[in-house]
Amino acid sequence: MKRVVNAIENLSRISGKIASYMIIPLTLVILYTVIMRRFFGNSPDWGFEVTIFLFGIMILLTGADTLRTKGHITVDILLTFIKGKPKLILLTFIHILVIITSFLLLIKGVELAVESTRIVEYSAHQTSFNPPIWWFKWFIPISALILWLQSLVELYKLWFEKGGSDYGTNL
Repeated sequence: MKRVVNAIENLSRISGKIASYMIIPLTLVILYTVIMRRFFGNSPDWGFEVTIFLFGIMILLTGADTLRTKGHITVDILLTFIKGKPKLILLTFIHILVIITSFLLLIKGVELAVESTRIVEYSAHQTSFNPPIWWFKWFIPISALILWLQSLVELYKLWFEKGGSDYGTNL
C-alpha cells in the first residue's frame, strides 16, 4: 500500500510542479499584452483568453498538491480546540466531503469534456482569435481525478499511518 500512496503523492507533486511553471508563460503573456496596449495602443485579441487558459490550468493542477502539503485554507480555530477522537471524526468527515466532491467533479467533468470534444467547441468571447476550448475542458476531470486520488490517500494516512499524528489527532 505504501507504494500506491507514494505513487499518488508523486503524481500530485508533479502536477503541482507543472502548475508552478505555468506562471512563467502567464507572466510573459500578461507583460506582452500590457506593453502592446500601453505603448502601441493595440493589445492582441488572444492575450485575454490565453491568460484565462494558463491561469485556469495552473489553478486546476495545484489542488491535489495543495491538499498533499496541507496548504489549503481551513478554519483552524475549531481544530485547535478539538483533540483526540473527535478531531479524527471531524477530519474524516472533511476528507469524505472532498472525496465526494472531487468524484462528482470528475464524473461531470468527463461528461462536459466529452461533449465539448464531440462538438469541437470554440470560445464564446467572440473575438477574432476564437480558439478551440475543448482541450482545456479536459483539465477539469484530469485535475479532479488527481485530487480524488490524493484525498483518498489523505483519508488513508489519517486512519492507518501513525494514527493521524500528521493532523495532530495523536491517537
